[in-house]
Amino acid sequence: MSRPDYSSSNTSDAVQGFLDSFARLLLFVGAGALLLGVAIVVVNLMKGAGLTADAQEQAIKNIELFGKVALFGGITCALGATWLWWGEETLGPLMLIVGGALYFSTYYLPGAFSLQPGEVVGTGLKTLGNAGAPIGIIGILVVLVELVGRMRLRASEGARAEQLKFGKGMKEERDIRNVFLGKCWQLPYCRKFVRERCPIYHSRRTCWNERVGCMCEESVIQNAMEGKVIPSDIVAAAKYIPKNAKLTPNQKAERCRQCVIYNEHQKHKYQLALPLSLLALVGLYIVLHSPLKEAIQGMLVQADSVMVKDERLASAGAEDVTSVTKGVIPYAEIIMIAAYLILFAYTVRIMEYLFFKLKV
Repeated sequence: MSRPDYSSSNTSDAVQGFLDSFARLLLFVGAGALLLGVAIVVVNLMKGAGLTADAQEQAIKNIELFGKVALFGGITCALGATWLWWGEETLGPLMLIVGGALYFSTYYLPGAFSLQPGEVVGTGLKTLGNAGAPIGIIGILVVLVELVGRMRLRASEGARAEQLKFGKGMKEERDIRNVFLGKCWQLPYCRKFVRERCPIYHSRRTCWNERVGCMCEESVIQNAMEGKVIPSDIVAAAKYIPKNAKLTPNQKAERCRQCVIYNEHQKHKYQLALPLSLLALVGLYIVLHSPLKEAIQGMLVQADSVMVKDERLASAGAEDVTSVTKGVIPYAEIIMIAAYLILFAYTVRIMEYLFFKLKV
């Protein structure tokens, strides 16, 4: 008798364990480097005003050095966290918050620490922004990949198997095509031998509207097994639809929510709602783009006038990349894109809850 081969599974477990340990190392080392780099950059930019020329030069060197440490730490920490906590709903948004806090530090650090304009302060703020950018980018990618994965899974499989009770494990019938948003007897799991003797089919109704069907009602299956003839006339066939007086309407509705055929119907509704919600958000973005952009820019300009002078940022060369109103991608545009991305992600989650949890 041959011995079972556990070498493949043992190797896979070993590789998985190594990757998890390496990801934890990246997480802790990266978090430490990020905190250390950010702390030293903040300390040096706080000392920027009133320093001698030599001291300012040394402070700028310290900021540039530990800015690289913070940049490296942010990337490694984000990668380690992505591996360890992949699938967690808060992973992407948390990265966006951390990255945004660093990237937009220009608008709250000066007021928080009463910073004075100067080359040291400008360099420090730009360095913090550079450290936060890759964290935010990784966060956006995490949200996008997780969002696409959820949409593909739900669109292809619908509700989770453990949520189903009636028809669980059924194979698709190949004698009838899968009609999009069709009636129960037009969906893949309606069995041919039952359908031919089903009053729901002959009356051209749906089992979820009548609250009885071939997956949950014993009399429907029994009539099919006995070969009971159902009139082909729509009105006459409707009289043969069984009425179960033993169950309440809520109990009957719960049977539908646990039925594989009704879940297929819910999957179709989800597939329809996805592009419609995306189009709605795109239309909302187009319609509200100008007023939202002006409102966000107004808030940023106001914060800028209170907390930090434009001359300091200009001295650090920040205008070459982006700014409140200028640059390749103004801050307001970045904020709106990130906000709409998160809004769409949570819109998808709401639709999943409605169609696969509440089964509306």
